[in-house]
Amino acid sequence: MIEFNFDEATQTLLCRFDGRMDTVNADLATQQVNTKLSEFQGTTALSRIVFDLGAVDYVASSFLRLCIFAAKGVPKGNFSITNTAPQVLKVFTITGLASILRVT
Repeated sequence: MIEFNFDEATQTLLCRFDGRMDTVNADLATQQVNTKLSEFQGTTALSRIVFDLGAVDYVASSFLRLCIFAAKGVPKGNFSITNTAPQVLKVFTITGLASILRVT
């Protein structure tokens, strides 16, 4: 479901998602991301988060909530979403999140 890679040199956490991020999967993903982010709590080791959605073809509103939560965990402008499929990008655009979060 999610593969995590942390680059110490750039202090970047890369989260590669796989599958449909429907309500059930998004809730599971939220638990996994929260667990991973808790490892960095109280440290300055994490300065950037990247969500790679290259293998995701659907996102529910609960996944959008996860994106907002994760973005709040790093300095402004240091959260991004990459490799979005056209239909997924459309959801971020319609909700206005594409202009707030860096979505490509």
